[in-house]
Amino acid sequence: MKLLKKIFLPIHYAMVGFSLTISNLQLFICTIINKIIYIFTRKKDTKIQKFFERQKDSPESLLLVTLYIVTIISLVNIFVPKSSFEQSNKVKIFTYQNVSTIDNDTTNENSGGQENSTTYNANVDFDSLISTNSDTVAYIIVKGTNISYPVVQTDNNDYYLDHDFNHNYSIKGSIFADYRNTFDNLSLNTIIYGHHRLDNTMFGPLDKLFNESYYQNNTNQIMLITKDKTYTFNIFSVYEIDPEVYYLTTSFVSENAYINFLNTLKSRSIYNINETLDKNSKIITLSTCNTDNTGRLVVHAKLVGEY
Repeated sequence: MKLLKKIFLPIHYAMVGFSLTISNLQLFICTIINKIIYIFTRKKDTKIQKFFERQKDSPESLLLVTLYIVTIISLVNIFVPKSSFEQSNKVKIFTYQNVSTIDNDTTNENSGGQENSTTYNANVDFDSLISTNSDTVAYIIVKGTNISYPVVQTDNNDYYLDHDFNHNYSIKGSIFADYRNTFDNLSLNTIIYGHHRLDNTMFGPLDKLFNESYYQNNTNQIMLITKDKTYTFNIFSVYEIDPEVYYLTTSFVSENAYINFLNTLKSRSIYNINETLDKNSKIITLSTCNTDNTGRLVVHAKLVGEY
């Protein structure tokens, strides 16, 4: 019996101490709330005040109310889409529809909805885009997807990871070019980054290119429009890989090094794409995270036309 007392006595004291702490905390909270209510209402008999007066004598009631509130908040966090919170956040969440000035037609009414590259038309108001954000360097369109965004560029690859086109903080970030690239005369490897958004925005739709049925039934082209030119690229490699910097190389020590680079990118593709590459080829690289953010989804395309 003495042994049992020694075992359970500390537990008993702990429970009593916990109850006293809860009771005193309850009394303190209710008193403070009543004072605040009195200051703002100047009435001692409000319904809210009476509620908290009653809680002084029944701490367990307030504890239950607190648990109910925590449960409701938890359920809301689980089931309400995150985009709803983004839109209600005090920080303005940017949507590219606010600045999109593209007018394009990538389908042919007689082709059953499939793409026809000969019917493509595009018109971008660069003056409007640049007046909104002077970092605008291009406009990108991935045919067959809803990727149709201005491309921005600054002196680093960090800023636009969490800033939108209007320079507001945004977890969606922007579609942005590698700071090493040039657009007056395209680099050998023009690299464009974007977040892999599950709401089918930014570079989220690149998932489509990893569906073989989709890939085989579409014209897989990327359009890069600058203030002076429109470039057309044919996709030649699509793959998923662990995070690395190799495919993000923009300068090469020799022509052979560049050819080896191109051959490596092509060999990684999950599809066998018949596209010839040589030392004169210029490419565009689209880079985004995979679904669980552990690797990268990468798309490479070869420049095949400009006007």
